[in-house]
Amino acid sequence: MNKKIFIVEDDNDLSEAIQLFLKAEGYYTTAYADKNSIKGVILHMPDLVLVDNRLKDGLGSELCKAIKQHPLTMNVPVIMISGCDGLADIADGCGADAYLSKPFDMIELIELIDRQLKNLV
Repeated sequence: MNKKIFIVEDDNDLSEAIQLFLKAEGYYTTAYADKNSIKGVILHMPDLVLVDNRLKDGLGSELCKAIKQHPLTMNVPVIMISGCDGLADIADGCGADAYLSKPFDMIELIELIDRQLKNLV
């Protein structure tokens, strides 16, 4: 069964590029552009969430905290992706399972996703 990846990224070009790359790797993707996507996460129940920390309507770290605190989604791995300074501390502070600084290589992203999903087995 193909794994579902939920992407929260407000840069449309980057979001589309990530989606195309993940689909080519056999993943199903759903994308949102705002931090209030917890309802979407619950609705789609993805296997993993990618979230940018800098969103137009706030911080992705707030969404990460909501995911990790909700009983239905608390075990869903979250990978923070961002170009902001201190990403390691931000990811740690919101309970993210991993992080990747922008700009990143798509192969690096796939490897990180694969590692996180293997941890679920």
